[in-house]
Amino acid sequence: MVALAAGGAMVFTVAWLLSGGSTSDSAVSEVDLFTVDQGGFDISIPSSGDLASLDIVEIRNELEGTSTIMWLIPEGSNVETGELLLRLDDNTVKKYIEDAEEKLTLAKNQLENAVSNLEIAEKRRDTNVSQAQLKIDLARLDLEAWQYGDVVSRRKTLQLNLETAEKDYARLQEKYKKSLELKEREFISQNELDQDEISMIRAKATLEQAVLAEQVYENYTYKKDQQTKQSNLDMAVEEYDRVVRREEASVNSNKSNVEAHEEGYENRQKRLEKYNEQKSFCEVFAPGPGLVVYGSSVEEWREDKPLRVGTNVSRNELLFILPDNTNMAAELSVNEALSGYVKPGQRVTVVPDAIPDVVLDGEVLQVGVLAQDGGWRDPNRRDYTVTVRLDGEDGLGLKPSMRCRGRIFIDRVQDVLYVPVHAVGREGMQPYVWLREGSGYKQHPVVIGDSSELYVVIEDGLSMGDLVLLREPDPGSITERLEEGTPAT
Repeated sequence: MVALAAGGAMVFTVAWLLSGGSTSDSAVSEVDLFTVDQGGFDISIPSSGDLASLDIVEIRNELEGTSTIMWLIPEGSNVETGELLLRLDDNTVKKYIEDAEEKLTLAKNQLENAVSNLEIAEKRRDTNVSQAQLKIDLARLDLEAWQYGDVVSRRKTLQLNLETAEKDYARLQEKYKKSLELKEREFISQNELDQDEISMIRAKATLEQAVLAEQVYENYTYKKDQQTKQSNLDMAVEEYDRVVRREEASVNSNKSNVEAHEEGYENRQKRLEKYNEQKSFCEVFAPGPGLVVYGSSVEEWREDKPLRVGTNVSRNELLFILPDNTNMAAELSVNEALSGYVKPGQRVTVVPDAIPDVVLDGEVLQVGVLAQDGGWRDPNRRDYTVTVRLDGEDGLGLKPSMRCRGRIFIDRVQDVLYVPVHAVGREGMQPYVWLREGSGYKQHPVVIGDSSELYVVIEDGLSMGDLVLLREPDPGSITERLEEGTPAT
């Protein structure tokens, strides 16, 4: 803090010199003397700047294309959340909405028809596939019934006929042999013998027919029936596959048609939603409380295009900024030589120029990263912007851009000897005070420390209770002058 203190002492010495620096001939009064005291005082940095809002909302035109302003709230109005700020011409958007509604209705009908056709195709598929499956089941049952019924029964019948014919033939053969013996012994007539022979021959023929019937069935009839039954089953399976492929293709085609109409319907819905959203953009409402400032007022390039009724605005064009004047800040300029002492969280007092009898408390929020130059008036000056959050500004009617003065409290010294800063002068690089000595004053060297605008710390050279003159003494009252470079005692 030494640099700051020295700078403060020098400032006030220069101020004294600018005020005349001449010796007063008037008598010393009580107000011209200061008793060196011990205590503490705040060290602060004076500054100035503008009020600003901590919460500024930009409102831009979201309506596509170019639109005409039909109604506009006056600039400078204080608005609450939800209050109407601007109304744009919505006739074009309304026409778009009507057309979109008609096309959406048509798309809905087409979708419903496509869904209905899909349901029909699915039902037809299920029916035809079920019928085809039934044919397979019947053909398989017919084959199994033939295999385990007709075939078994026919083979048993043929086998029985064969066995019966074999037994009859053997029996009639034996009878014929006996009849021959009887005929030789003339126990029977030739006619009886002939009858027995005829019976034997018939039995043989029956046996041969039974054998032939069995061979014909096994070699021909069975194989033919087997091929026919299996063929019927195979044809039923092939027909089932054809029906499934055909019906699934039909269902898939109808599904694709439904999906296409669903996409078309969704696109129509989105387009209608977009137009309805665009219609909502034709009325702009305040998203929060604040002060109405036209975009054309803050964008210099738009000076030839002020915001007013009848003006055409484009998409994304800045319509308003809405600073919240219930959440205010001060943006103070601090010289770069002192900016390093400023830290977030430090206490600040702010006095608006428009309300000079009001002192607002605040707190440093941040210090700007880049310095601002002094412009053409003072190109060598560099200032940093310090943002200060304010407390207790409600109800004061503060507005952004109001000028203000601030004081940033960077430190406080405790239990030190101090004098008013304008009691300290310099002889070359040596600080001094006019110390009371008897009835006169001597130029007394001191070592100074931290300082504020009002007081400076005396590190050495004075004692508590010493009297120092707050101005240049009369020449006749000077008892001793300081030689340049004399150290403090």
